[in-house]
Amino acid sequence: MPTKPKRVQPETPVEPQERDQFQTPNYATDLIVPFIPRMPDRDKRNRIWEPCCGKNEKMAGRLNYHGYGMIASDLCKGEEYNALTWIPKYDWFCAITNPPFSLKAKIVKRFIELDKPFAFLVPGDWSRWMIDAMNIGCQILVPSRRINYITPTGKSGKESAAQFHSVWLTRYFNLPQ
Repeated sequence: MPTKPKRVQPETPVEPQERDQFQTPNYATDLIVPFIPRMPDRDKRNRIWEPCCGKNEKMAGRLNYHGYGMIASDLCKGEEYNALTWIPKYDWFCAITNPPFSLKAKIVKRFIELDKPFAFLVPGDWSRWMIDAMNIGCQILVPSRRINYITPTGKSGKESAAQFHSVWLTRYFNLPQ
């Protein structure tokens, strides 16, 4: 059986690639909201960090709609906001994001090292890095349907072909079995 050669995708943390610019629809963000760890005092000191918010900050806006204080940063806003190296100066209790496709494994590894709760919407492709994350206690929440992402041109729903199997990869969210 012939093998299809794998193309190595470039990693450009501060130069967004088109495949890294897909926004998360509200219904996909809503799936994780019931599982966000409860804080005893949900005030401004207990914010969610959305480290890969993109230009539209769509997911951050949706979490804010649900009553969470937000810190929104993005790799394309400059090196000083790069989630691979930067940490917000404000208190935050968990991170929730749809990481750039080209950097998803590095973002997950970084947040495992930070040892705080996180939920990342990633492709459900069962790659080695994802299996390694689950072996150290990460859990997944599997949506009942594919996520239909909003394309960089703003298309979504029936006009978009940007849908694929995705899962919420979480740590310290204590999802039910």
